[in-house]
Amino acid sequence: MAGSGGANVVRFLQQENRRLLEENEQLREEVSALQGYMDALQDIQGAAMTITAEDDVMPVLNQILYTALAVTDSSAGTLFLRDADTDELVFVVVHGERSGPLEGYRLSRGTGVAGWAATRQQPVIVNDPRQDWRFSSLVDEAFGFETQNLVALPLMVQGRVLGVLEVLNKFSEEDYTERDLDLLGLLSLIAATALDAMEARLGE
Repeated sequence: MAGSGGANVVRFLQQENRRLLEENEQLREEVSALQGYMDALQDIQGAAMTITAEDDVMPVLNQILYTALAVTDSSAGTLFLRDADTDELVFVVVHGERSGPLEGYRLSRGTGVAGWAATRQQPVIVNDPRQDWRFSSLVDEAFGFETQNLVALPLMVQGRVLGVLEVLNKFSEEDYTERDLDLLGLLSLIAATALDAMEARLGE
C-alpha cells in the first residue's frame, strides 16, 4: 500500500510539473505577444503624432487596423469614418475577404452594431449577432459575408465621433472578451487622435 501511495505521489508531481511547464510556456508566449503589441503601438503612435496637412493619414489607419486584427486574432475588420455632412459611416479601410467591394460603402445613421456604437458613443462586444437586435444583416447579404462575432468601438475626441473601429470573426471561433476590448481601446484612441490632428492641420 505504501509503495502504491508513493507511486501516486510521483505521478501527481510529474503531472503537476508538466502542467507548470505548459503554463510557463503559455505565459512566455503571451508576454512576447504583448511586447510585440506594445512595440506596434509605439510605432503607430509615433507615425500618428507626426502627421501634417500634406500627409496621407491612410497608411496610419491601415496599420492600426492591421494591428487590431493581429492582437484579437480576427479575420476581418473595418475602420469607418463618419461623414459629417450625411452622418453616414463610410467603409474607408477594410481588411478581409470582402475588402475590395466594401471600400467606400456607406451605412446610414444607426445601422448595425457599428452604427449603434457611433450613436451611443459606446464600445460593444457582440458574440451572437443573429440574436442581437443591434446587428444588421444588410452588409452580409449584400456582399456574401457571414458575421460570426464582432467588436465595435467609436473613435472619439472631445465628445465628437469621428468614426468606428470594428473587428470580426475570430480565427479560433472563440468569443471576444473584455481583454480584446481593452487592446482595441488603445488603438481606437490613437486612430481618433490621428484623425483629429489631420482635421486640425487641414483647417489651418
